[in-house]
Amino acid sequence: MNYNGFGAYKFSNINGKNKWNGICSAMDWITVAVDGIDFTPNLTYIGHRTSGSIIVLTLILRIALIKEGIEQLHRVFYDTNEVFLNDSCDVWDKHPFGETDNAHFETIRACFGAHPVNIKAYGGQDSGRMFASWSYVGFDDFSVLLYPSSAKGNNIDLSISFEKLEKYTALRYEHLRDLLSLNTETESFAGDLF
Repeated sequence: MNYNGFGAYKFSNINGKNKWNGICSAMDWITVAVDGIDFTPNLTYIGHRTSGSIIVLTLILRIALIKEGIEQLHRVFYDTNEVFLNDSCDVWDKHPFGETDNAHFETIRACFGAHPVNIKAYGGQDSGRMFASWSYVGFDDFSVLLYPSSAKGNNIDLSISFEKLEKYTALRYEHLRDLLSLNTETESFAGDLF
């Protein structure tokens, strides 16, 4: 994209907006997130220890950076406000809250450490909030217990599979190839990114 200043020239002023800066930020953070990402962390020995929660949270935050970077690139290159794969339900077909993949990923992100003490109610719970325990080796690969704020509510066990997280990420990351092929001038530079 930046060969001979092509990207900066083409995207630095589109209707008064510097979209080149958004492209650079997205690519920087995608690169940071992808570097060393591990979808198979060995957490079996960790149990309830806090380090397991941090390892899983770090993986989830890396995925969020990739997702948001791809969405930004999609908006710029397709000149749209549409969120890439926003209504997709291809990864989590049996999650407890009946959400799209993107909505379910945001639930996972919140519950596994991004907002664990301020979660909206799920799973038929009365209105109110839920609170997450620390995460632990449990069902699937890793789990978290959600506690309701209502005295009459029930706890919910939310589990994640690293394989499904990897699939979710790959579906988004692979969109880079589509984005690069949109413009014939950028096709020759695709090899620099992969």
